[in-house]
Amino acid sequence: MKFLPTSFRLSRKLLIIAAGVMVLTGASGAAAIFVGRDVLLGPSSEKVSGAACTTVTTVRLEQDGQHWLRRYVRSDAKDGEVRIKTALRIAGAVSNAEEADLYQVILVDAAGPEYRADMRGRAIGAEVLFARDPAAVPGMTAPFVARYTDGSPAANGEFYGERKELSLDEIKAIVTSMKDREDCIDPNATETAKSGHGEAKEEGGHAAEGEHAAAEPSHEVAASGH
Repeated sequence: MKFLPTSFRLSRKLLIIAAGVMVLTGASGAAAIFVGRDVLLGPSSEKVSGAACTTVTTVRLEQDGQHWLRRYVRSDAKDGEVRIKTALRIAGAVSNAEEADLYQVILVDAAGPEYRADMRGRAIGAEVLFARDPAAVPGMTAPFVARYTDGSPAANGEFYGERKELSLDEIKAIVTSMKDREDCIDPNATETAKSGHGEAKEEGGHAAEGEHAAAEPSHEVAASGH
């Protein structure tokens, strides 16, 4: 059986180049040039589980007797799909570590706003809501809401691309294929442990200064996602 036409021939120059590549990088390196590295070695960890990130802060709220946990994280990921995978990974890590009725992960760019109250609107590159019992959480009709802004962020860390929301099947496929399930790096963990001061917390529905503005994205996601 012939897979190529008899008229097809590799030029002498191409054969010499390919042979040189095989000598320098080995057969697998040369093959990767022709068929793609992902085909031979599989996709990179970033494409499967998202990128590295840094925790900005974690906010805990008591809402009508429920415990809501909101995690703000920062990442340098420029690809929208990588950002949403990062947010999903962190939502899983947080939900495995702490008990809450509703988990929310808000991802901003490395060049994004410094203050939590400004981490809303175009500053959000990806956002995930997760509830084990969605029927018990107002506005939630499914366990997950996951959405992101496509495209790279602007120089100031704002996102102006198309807003996309994942289906439950897409979310399930991403989560089940993840190999890396690590949480973000928390640069304040050591300092917090030494000082004895805990993370931001709100009880009885009384928000800290600027928190009403920061809470807006969660309401927008919950409403538009259903």
